[in-house]
Amino acid sequence: MLFDTHMHCDYSCDSHMEFADAIAAAQAQNIGMIVTEHWDYDYPTNPTAFIFDIDKYFDRLQPLCGDKVLIGIEIGMQAHTAAEDKKVAQGHAFDYVLGSIHCIGGRDLYEPTCYEGRTRQQIVEEFLNESIACVAQDRDFDSFAHIDYICRYWPYAGVGRELRLQDAPELFDRLFRLLIEKNIPIEINTRRLDDAAAVAGLLPLYKRYRALGGEYCTVGSDAHYAEHVGRRLSEALRMAAACGLTPVYFQERKMRIMEVTQ
Repeated sequence: MLFDTHMHCDYSCDSHMEFADAIAAAQAQNIGMIVTEHWDYDYPTNPTAFIFDIDKYFDRLQPLCGDKVLIGIEIGMQAHTAAEDKKVAQGHAFDYVLGSIHCIGGRDLYEPTCYEGRTRQQIVEEFLNESIACVAQDRDFDSFAHIDYICRYWPYAGVGRELRLQDAPELFDRLFRLLIEKNIPIEINTRRLDDAAAVAGLLPLYKRYRALGGEYCTVGSDAHYAEHVGRRLSEALRMAAACGLTPVYFQERKMRIMEVTQ
């Protein structure tokens, strides 16, 4: 079965759908789903905005779960939060732990001030170095989320809008090799796959991950609205096939090959 492995519901403060909405949307498309509520410890603009009661999360969601509805979490990684992040990942019976980068140098990538006084190249290198530092730490997560997250918010347009492999090939290689050494798949996030320029920028990155020995990917809509559940998963599967990556999902923290038909 096809799984949308990335979405936000009742316990993500930036979400606009509830568990029931997401489940109904997934059922209508005959796909599986994993709820991955935000957990960002010590978030720079609001330290408690993306922290919630995980026990209550399980109490509310578990009765709705089954083989097609799974419980995950998206942990926003920062270098100084590694110990807290690992404690969360290992302290609860998640099916899936998604690791992501939402901040660099203690700054929120969503905020325009994150980029002030720095060149595009400096930002690219800082983003990749932060990612490398976090992945290299003693952590516990299953897939590396939305490598193009930064492209949603940084102030560049035209050819500068997308991350490019040639921006920092050695840093991309270091990041990808670390992920591969730790057997961590890379996510194909579908949020921006309606943009041909985004697809053109992402393909070389995923192909490089594959060329270095990466084998697996997860696919996720990053939905915050019910109408976005399952969005552009077909495009993600075509991208995975073009890059030679095998789509997977996680259940009880174990990797499972996704059964997909095109």
